[in-house]
Amino acid sequence: MARKVLIAGVGMTPFAPLGGLVGAASLAQRAIRAALDDAQVDVDLVDQAYSAYVYGGVGLGDSVLATAGLGGIPLFSSRDGCAAGTAAFQQARQALLAGEAECVLVVGFDAMPAGVSSNQFFGLDEVPQPDWDALQGSDAPLAALQRRQFPAALYAAQTHWLLTRMAIEENSFAQVASRARQQAGLNPFALMSAAEDGTGWLPPYLCRPASGAAALLICTDEFARRYGLRAEVAVLASVRGSDTAAELEAINVLDVLGRTVTRRLAQQAYETAGVGAEELDLVELHDQSIGDHMITSAALGLCAEEQINGFVREGLNSQGRRVSVCPSGGLLGRGHAPGATGVAQLVEMVWQLRGEAKSRQVEGARTALQQSSSLGRAVSVSILQRIR
Repeated sequence: MARKVLIAGVGMTPFAPLGGLVGAASLAQRAIRAALDDAQVDVDLVDQAYSAYVYGGVGLGDSVLATAGLGGIPLFSSRDGCAAGTAAFQQARQALLAGEAECVLVVGFDAMPAGVSSNQFFGLDEVPQPDWDALQGSDAPLAALQRRQFPAALYAAQTHWLLTRMAIEENSFAQVASRARQQAGLNPFALMSAAEDGTGWLPPYLCRPASGAAALLICTDEFARRYGLRAEVAVLASVRGSDTAAELEAINVLDVLGRTVTRRLAQQAYETAGVGAEELDLVELHDQSIGDHMITSAALGLCAEEQINGFVREGLNSQGRRVSVCPSGGLLGRGHAPGATGVAQLVEMVWQLRGEAKSRQVEGARTALQQSSSLGRAVSVSILQRIR
């Protein structure tokens, strides 16, 4: 019989503007301590540890884990861009399923310096027009992959496509932005929780870079029973994939940014978990842009693409059931610390499923989905469910 993977403890630091006084190691250690305290598990019971970060030298993850009291056990680090956090989580889960460990800690963190401006983070300082035009004119799948070198141009093209090819109304973009700010205002861990207005949003509707950390303690059902843990949230499915040449043949900017692969992986996750999109109570998706928020909602089966305008306004899925998308504020509201973001999404879902999300709580939440993407290059979908 397959092992059941449970989430026993979670912790997070508030996401903060770049260039803060707290360094990456300190942020990570605070999140780790919070997760261990939440689970009421001593650090000596952790069999393996996985870290995820993007900004920092080789060995930083091992150093952070060792100074948090996790030295002497297998330590693993992922630096896979925006996909780093979910990569670490999925590798940790596989260790449990394979019987190599019973209790594993995952931490994602990043503390970028103030010198990394929002423009630099998204490549807005670049002027790639000649190269971009050449890639736009090519019908080779390799050209589609190369377009990911220019994220700002990709997101601008995404917005243009939604407005002109899919007839998404401009006020729908404003609706998504407004809800992100509103939900972030309810979230003490969000970058925008103290924001007084919507200034600082980057065209075309991009999230803000941030610093922060988040951690998870995951374990087997047997481990939870042995130590009397309150682990009531199970990982029903967690899948990861990349796009195929066939999926990129149309050279559609929406598919370059992960639409088709997200749709395929979501179906795989639903089949593995034994649930459907209509059963989801909340979703934390990788809304690096407002266009991501819209297109990913449809790719996950929450609505049809022609229903995006209505879904943004009413939050009702294709079956007329309400589903909350990014109750945390998402990347648009919480901010985006690349190494921490995927783990932070899972932490928020655990709080929601436990009924601990306070003023942003989704009432009666039982089943939740997390989706992350690194410019469409590496996509992950995970489904959690409250089982106790």
